[in-house]
Amino acid sequence: METTATILHADLDAFYASVEQLLDPSLRGKPIAVGGGVVLAASYEARAFGVRGGMPGRKARELCPQLIFVGGNFSHYQRLGDAAIKVLDDFTPVVERISIDEAFADVAGCTHLFGSPQEIATTIRRRVRAELGLPISIGVARTKHLAKIASQVAKPDGLVVVDPG
Repeated sequence: METTATILHADLDAFYASVEQLLDPSLRGKPIAVGGGVVLAASYEARAFGVRGGMPGRKARELCPQLIFVGGNFSHYQRLGDAAIKVLDDFTPVVERISIDEAFADVAGCTHLFGSPQEIATTIRRRVRAELGLPISIGVARTKHLAKIASQVAKPDGLVVVDPG
C-alpha cells in the first residue's frame, strides 16, 4: 500500500455555472442556474441562497428571486472539461476521468520531474485558472476516497493535502 499522498482528485468548481460565467462575463458574481425546469448546476452565488443542482426551477426561484437561468452550452462544457483533463495528462499518464469535470491522477511516478504532489497540484490549479479561466479544487491523499473527500473540503477553488500519518 502506498504510504505517501500521491493521489490527486481534481474537480472543477460549479462547472456548468462557472463555464457560463466565463462565456458571459456579465453573469460573473451573480446567482445563476443552468437549466430551467430543473437546476442542473448552480453558481456559488446561487448556492448561498440554498439553490442546488437537482432542485426544481420553481423552488430555486423561490429561494433566490434574482436567480438568472441560462441554457446549457454542452459543447463548451465538453471542450473545457477535456482541456482540464489534458492539463492533468501533462503531468502523468495515470489519469482516471470519472465525469466531465473531475478525475483522479496518480503522480507517484513523476515527482522526480515535477516536484512534490502538493507542488504538482498547485501547478495544475494555476494552469487551469490561467489557460481555461476556471476554478478547480484538488485533494491530495494516499487513496482515491480520501483525495475525493479532500477536494470537497477544498471547495471552492482550493487545495487540501491529507498527510498520511
